[in-house]
Amino acid sequence: MPGRAPGDSMRVRARHRRIIATSDMGAPGAVLVSHSVDAVPDADEPIDPSTTQSSMGQLDEPTVPERSVVEAGTEVSQELRVRRSAFFRRGGGTASPVSGMPTPSGGRWTETEADRQIRAFLIRLAGDRNLVHRDNPVELLRENDLLLLFGPEEEAAFADLALRFPEETVTRWATLLSGGDRSEAFGPRSRSERRDEASLLREFQVGLRKRVLGGVLLLSVLGVLGYGAQSVFSGSPEDRSDRALRFTGSPMVDAEGKPIGRVDGGPPVAEPGLIGLADRVVAVLRGEGPPENRIQLDVSDSDLPVRPGSLLATVFDHRGGQVAMAGPDNWWAGSCIRVTVATGSLRPLDVVVHEVEQGACPVGLGGRAARVTCVGRAVLMLAVDIPQGEVELDEGGLGWAEVIRFGVETAPAVTSKWELLAVRGAIAVADSEGNAGIVVPAFGGAPGDVVSVEIGGAAGECTLT
Repeated sequence: MPGRAPGDSMRVRARHRRIIATSDMGAPGAVLVSHSVDAVPDADEPIDPSTTQSSMGQLDEPTVPERSVVEAGTEVSQELRVRRSAFFRRGGGTASPVSGMPTPSGGRWTETEADRQIRAFLIRLAGDRNLVHRDNPVELLRENDLLLLFGPEEEAAFADLALRFPEETVTRWATLLSGGDRSEAFGPRSRSERRDEASLLREFQVGLRKRVLGGVLLLSVLGVLGYGAQSVFSGSPEDRSDRALRFTGSPMVDAEGKPIGRVDGGPPVAEPGLIGLADRVVAVLRGEGPPENRIQLDVSDSDLPVRPGSLLATVFDHRGGQVAMAGPDNWWAGSCIRVTVATGSLRPLDVVVHEVEQGACPVGLGGRAARVTCVGRAVLMLAVDIPQGEVELDEGGLGWAEVIRFGVETAPAVTSKWELLAVRGAIAVADSEGNAGIVVPAFGGAPGDVVSVEIGGAAGECTLT
């Protein structure tokens, strides 16, 4: 055959063949099939003029091909097609099917009761639509595409139901309705969320008020404590000078600073308001346990160093403070005598101990060695330091010499049943009412002089040392 021109080749490539087929409806259908470049007929291949003319005549009538193969997972049943095609044509009213539902009251439902209430809500929401019924409300929602019917009114109605759901049901449906984000389960701010926000706001306000009131109360308490502490530490303490032991002021040294040998004055005469009686027995049994549990009140006189009530004491001024004690003859022989000058609260200001014989005092008995001023068979006088006026205490504050405590102590033997035995008494300045003029009496004499001492009925002589 003669050679084909290039233009003829291009026209050949553009030709289509009509394939006559029968459709599934029985009517003849036409499908255009195009040749690829590789399918171009050869130059020697004859061309059917009738086919060419028929194909050119049908180019203006294209038809849409039918899909013969359905993608996996996208199959839709005829029943579902019909139901979905009528989904939005039903329920054309303006009011929501769930509007006007009564708000439930009472406590929380069980999970079964909550599912039953949700299923009833969904059926009412669906209205007269054809449904595929499922016992599980989640499956009912998904099978019938009911999530498409949820609008603002439906979300508000469902939120009222959710107030009585158990926590598991709330979590499941909040996630389901929000598409995975619980915070937007029922819209940006549902009624339940607004209630929760209001409750949190109230709790925050109440907590804030409590903190403010607590802070104000704490500041008030601190202020009161600060004012009290200032009053205690910086204020002037009560003046107790009228209840302190006061001397007449007899000199202890002469003009050259040498000790005065003779002190002018008469014999020692006791002041009735400054006489003390040793009548308090202190007895502690030897043994285990706290000492207060081993205190004995009934003790025989034979066990005591001196009979209670037989020893009296007073205070004099003779070259300083002197405590004179009078009792039966030789009451002090082989004994241990301790005298303590103290404040009204029994804070010691001076403590002296006179041990007549070695080992007469208990081990650990505190105090400095006393100086004997006058000694006789029935009288013993010891020098003590009695501060005059107010005394600044080491721990802070002021004190006055108001009480003199005296006693006869013993050191029980190791085989004794007693751990501590003593007979004690005290000399105290009476209340200032009517006693403001009481002062410590003074007496005169020189070392070697014998003076007579009488203390409330107990009398005796002693030699000044």
